[in-house]
Amino acid sequence: MKCISLVVGRKRSSIVLVAPLFLCACADSGDTTSAKDVPLPSVVVEAVTAKSVAGQVDYVGRTIASQRVDIRARVNGTLLERPFDEGAEVEKGAVLFEIDPAEFDTELLSTKAKLAKADASLDKNERSLARYEVLVKREAASVAQYDIAKSLADQSRADVSAAQAEVDRAELDLSYATITSPIEGRSGIANADVGNLIGPDSGVLVTVLDLDPMDVLFSVGERTYLNFMEEAKEGTAEKFTPQIRLANDKLYEFPGEVDVVDNKVDPATGTINIRLKFSNPDRILVPGQYVSVILTNATPEQRVVIPQAAIQENQVGPFVLVVNGEGRVEGRPIQTGARLDSGVVVLDGLTEGETIVVEGIQKVRPGAEVQTAFRTPAEDPQVIVPQPGPADAPDGVPEADTQTELEVDQQAEP
Repeated sequence: MKCISLVVGRKRSSIVLVAPLFLCACADSGDTTSAKDVPLPSVVVEAVTAKSVAGQVDYVGRTIASQRVDIRARVNGTLLERPFDEGAEVEKGAVLFEIDPAEFDTELLSTKAKLAKADASLDKNERSLARYEVLVKREAASVAQYDIAKSLADQSRADVSAAQAEVDRAELDLSYATITSPIEGRSGIANADVGNLIGPDSGVLVTVLDLDPMDVLFSVGERTYLNFMEEAKEGTAEKFTPQIRLANDKLYEFPGEVDVVDNKVDPATGTINIRLKFSNPDRILVPGQYVSVILTNATPEQRVVIPQAAIQENQVGPFVLVVNGEGRVEGRPIQTGARLDSGVVVLDGLTEGETIVVEGIQKVRPGAEVQTAFRTPAEDPQVIVPQPGPADAPDGVPEADTQTELEVDQQAEP
């Protein structure tokens, strides 16, 4: 019985020793098969290309009307009519407000009556002066009497001038009862209604703005201004075409032109104001908008441009994922420049012809091997899969077929 127990013990010991080895072999074999079965991550790539790009400088600007008129009343009276539509276009000379003219008509009649009286008095005194001139020559009247007649005639002339001035003032007040627009433009919201008593103390009745063209005001630093003036003096200054980007991130369709450069530097900010003019036929621009002023170099240069979607950020700065000749991904720090629609200019870090990942960035990390699909202009990717090396591919067999056979063999393994 003891011998039997020893044999059994040895058999159990052998089983215990062999089992771990068998399990390890099975585990190793299973891991190898699993690694071969895992497909490579697929990404969409694009070849780095150079495009004709004009250099740009951005500033913050604000739109202002090319002309602005605050309409005010110059005489007191009751507002009878407001014949314009608020917010509508008005012509130059269009009637905006009508003040009751009755009081001014009465005043005009009164002043004209005073003028007529002064004219009559002047006529009488001038005839009297003429008679005394004759009498003095005949020695029928004294010089003193002549001087009195001359003084009365001079006084009558002054009374006529004063009466005429009053008539002119009354006519002017009457004309002020009709308030017209001095410019062509768009009216705002009126601050007076029909029936209100208005006058010089009523403030602005309405504002009329000339919206075409539209002005854009922005400022540049004193150093930038001085550098540009020095380059202009030497004939090396670059020519720029002003453009603006609106709040909806769209580029305004009409280019602008420099209207005026201010004659002083703001001591508080150290900047100088520059005013641009933009055509505004559709009235898209309105005063008070904040816009991005883009000064585009008139002479384009060849620059590397990549899609915005290909750029990532980390603590160091922007970078892209580049696929090298071995089909592996590597991170590449870059220096970015101006934005062009959905693309970004790369100032440093990439060269033309390199391949960058534009889609599927979240699937890969630097050092990973990937299968790539090149994006074509027609958005029809051409798939390129990294192929096995010469040691894996039998002679006379296409690499794509070898890849398929290897996959079939791997799936057939136990």
